Amino acid sequence: MYSRLPSTYELLEALATAPAPAPVPASVSAAGSAPGTPRIARGLWLGFVVTLVATLLVAGGLAVRRLVLKHPLAPWSVRLAEALLVLCAACYAGAGLMRLPGVLAILRNPLRWQAGQMDLDSAIENALLRRLGRIHPLQLQARQRRVALQLRLWEGMARTVGLLLALAPAALVLVSGLHPLPHQAEMKGSLLWLYAVMVVVGAAFYLYVHVQCSRPLRRLSHVLGEAAEINARVGAQRAVPAPSGEPAPAQ
Repeated sequence: MYSRLPSTYELLEALATAPAPAPVPASVSAAGSAPGTPRIARGLWLGFVVTLVATLLVAGGLAVRRLVLKHPLAPWSVRLAEALLVLCAACYAGAGLMRLPGVLAILRNPLRWQAGQMDLDSAIENALLRRLGRIHPLQLQARQRRVALQLRLWEGMARTVGLLLALAPAALVLVSGLHPLPHQAEMKGSLLWLYAVMVVVGAAFYLYVHVQCSRPLRRLSHVLGEAAEINARVGAQRAVPAPSGEPAPAQ
């Protein structure tokens, strides 16, 4: 049990760690998996990330060499980009196949998986509530307000960046309508591809911020509010004197 209010990051780590008495339910973990399956899946996912970054770097270099510098591309560089792309797709498919049994179990009984997730989250949050039992309610409410402020800042930043990425191609089209650009007729297909890429990047960025930042902060704000309310009620009950069993003296 905490004797003082810890840092926000320590509270977030406590929410991300399952308590020892409450193991992960069988519906959440991949049932019947081999002993080395999680390690292989993690390795395939890491390989996908590494090959994806390498593919993007090589493709960007080829695009700059061909479109900006106007140099011809060497055949081996194109083959290298294709090989990296195939390897990236293979790692992604392998990681997906390793997680396929768990996904099928979720699809067969989604309510069981959802109930398991709720029980796991409840066990983690209850453990943190017990550890916050000695903290004064005013301190918890102050920390909750700061967490809620950071949550609004993160969500506002994600919406703003996603909106700017989605509107950037439209702004380019508007500028090209006011001031014709060179080779404007040949840029229609490129503008469509640019718009699609910007929309996908904006949606991916918003999803990343929601999963990695907004959701943990929202859970922490909820737990801090519950802890402040519980500690305030417990403190009020302790402050009320117990009724005595002796009768009042007669006047």
